[in-house]
Amino acid sequence: MHYTLTPEQLALLDASRTVWARRAAVKRHRLPFGEESITETILGDLANNYPGDLSIIAFNKREEGRVGADWAWAFISADGKYSIPMLVQAKLLDLSDVNYPEISRAIGRRKPAVRQIDRLIASAEELGWPALYAFYNHLDDPSRIPYKCRSLAMQGTQMPESWGISIAHAESVRAALDDQSFDTHRMHSIALHCLLCSRGLGIRPAFGSPELLLNGLVRLRDLAEDNEIGISSISLLPDTLFTELPHMFRVARDMASAQSFFEYETLRDEVAQRYPDIAGVVIFRDGVE
Repeated sequence: MHYTLTPEQLALLDASRTVWARRAAVKRHRLPFGEESITETILGDLANNYPGDLSIIAFNKREEGRVGADWAWAFISADGKYSIPMLVQAKLLDLSDVNYPEISRAIGRRKPAVRQIDRLIASAEELGWPALYAFYNHLDDPSRIPYKCRSLAMQGTQMPESWGISIAHAESVRAALDDQSFDTHRMHSIALHCLLCSRGLGIRPAFGSPELLLNGLVRLRDLAEDNEIGISSISLLPDTLFTELPHMFRVARDMASAQSFFEYETLRDEVAQRYPDIAGVVIFRDGVE
């Protein structure tokens, strides 16, 4: 079947469908398949399937203590002139299809305890980036999936497996706590590929996927306001597209093209010291049309 999506959207959709299918198998056989394993799986798949230049650099294994984020992502236009960075924290729907039990977890050893979500948002504020949650899902009752995709809906297609990975703004998630249920957080979430919504045209605009992403972030804000979850607006939205890639991603890009293991290790040590609580970065660069 043909879907009118950009090539980048199709790659993200395939990643979501993979998570949905594997979570279904895990539930049937009661196998372990946690957040870290899922993240590594989808990044490996994207490395093979993403239509542009995908750079994945793992910094170090660590507890998400100081920053509270798993990975830093950046979407970049094909010419490299425009980008949007973000912090992303992954959470898993429980095997009963009811709750995301870890979204209100505390981190660190200090008293009083600090919630991971508060640390995530504070870190994003300091960086001036959006903070997002990536929820890994499978539901035995697919009728609970909201059909919000503007591209698939235009073709009369319903695809619950597109919600294998759903995305929500961290501020929306925090405003809805202490409710951890899927049925609450689906209201301000969209499918991963909808972050780059092309409204059923399958065409990237002048500034590429970063321009589509900016519109996707605004849509997340509008969902929060429409559902009156306790915030009048989301503060962590970029006013415009970044015209210079932030330092973390520039170093990661240099790591990806390092000519020697020594150069790679030197750059990784630099990043690990400056950003000790980020597992790594993913740079999604549009393909050349």
